[in-house]
Amino acid sequence: MKFLHLFLFGISLAFFSSCDKDEPQTEKNFTLTFKATYDGAALEKYKNYPYGDRTVQMNKFNTFLSDLILVKKDGGEQRLSDIEWVDFTPDLATDNKAVEVKFQYTVPAGDYTALKLGYGVRSDLNAKKPSDYAPTHPLYRENEYWSGWQSYIFTKVQGLYDLDGAGDPESTLTYHCGSDAVYRTASFNTDVPVTGSNGALTVEFDLKKLFTINGVLLDLTDANNRNTSHSASNITLGMKVMDNFANATSVK
Repeated sequence: MKFLHLFLFGISLAFFSSCDKDEPQTEKNFTLTFKATYDGAALEKYKNYPYGDRTVQMNKFNTFLSDLILVKKDGGEQRLSDIEWVDFTPDLATDNKAVEVKFQYTVPAGDYTALKLGYGVRSDLNAKKPSDYAPTHPLYRENEYWSGWQSYIFTKVQGLYDLDGAGDPESTLTYHCGSDAVYRTASFNTDVPVTGSNGALTVEFDLKKLFTINGVLLDLTDANNRNTSHSASNITLGMKVMDNFANATSVK
């Protein structure tokens, strides 16, 4: 009987000891929210916005983001996702307001000091076609792939510009940026405490800032600045947009 009591006591110690150990995080405890704005205000489709002495509309905005990574306080990295598709202006939205796009991840508790982003589709993923991916994968999107370029369309921004100065935008704006040459990365320093139950960050993309290059609005009276080329050999405008994406991004 004495031996049995000792045996049961040992099992109890082992049980409580195991409960004291840190268990790996299994629940989705971190939310990453993406927002689209124009000059700091929530973006709306078909709304006229001031653009210098003219006006613009921004009616479509979507983008791929690669290598979403949290940087740990000790310099290590916690990968959130290889690739995500962020569509602020879905066709089936209930109104014209840009939607907030949220993703949830499982992240070990701790203090993180930065968020890394890749703007577009990194090269090894971009080397494949939509048919190479499962239907549930972010890259299983035929409408976001240029077969002629053998590349995904990394970012789409579409709208109208008041070219004639009459006060109502009428001239098409189309920015379809793709190819490995325009892929960009950035890192944003920010304190991100994550507990076992919650953690969050919000990333905002401001389209006015996207078109403000070196402190000056992109000259949309120039036809070369209003629409990206469909020629794979002409990515000049696409590079301007993608080069400036990090400047249009705020993380908080």
